[in-house]
Amino acid sequence: MKNLTLLSIFIAAAMNLLLSCNSNQTADQYLKDNSQRKSIISAIAHHQPYMADMMHEMMNSDSCKQMMSQSMMSDPGMKAMMMDDMMNMCKKDPSMCKMMMDKTMAMCDADSSRCAMMMEAMQPHPNVMKSMKGMHDMDMTPKK
Repeated sequence: MKNLTLLSIFIAAAMNLLLSCNSNQTADQYLKDNSQRKSIISAIAHHQPYMADMMHEMMNSDSCKQMMSQSMMSDPGMKAMMMDDMMNMCKKDPSMCKMMMDKTMAMCDADSSRCAMMMEAMQPHPNVMKSMKGMHDMDMTPKK
């Protein structure tokens, strides 16, 4: 009888140990724990392959792109830094400059309010306007 009691206690303890070792926590469950979440984020931020994976996922997420865009556009320093970076890329790589201009033109084609905004931004630069008008005989009046 004593052996049967010990055996049942041992089996119960072993089952309990096996079940606790085989926890199937989801990613959300891990992230709900503040210390685990901070540890995971730190590991991603300090490990190049993990960071690349995270950036890839963030760039493929529409909600993440929107959040980053709103955050960047609300910070004047960030806007200026981004514009400086774009201008430096343009100076260094003519193909990158052409691609950015193509995207800008496509945006203007698709949204007349953006086109009007761009034309307004160009008003204080009459030499650019004259140069563009002379080169392509363009109608530089914004569409309404």
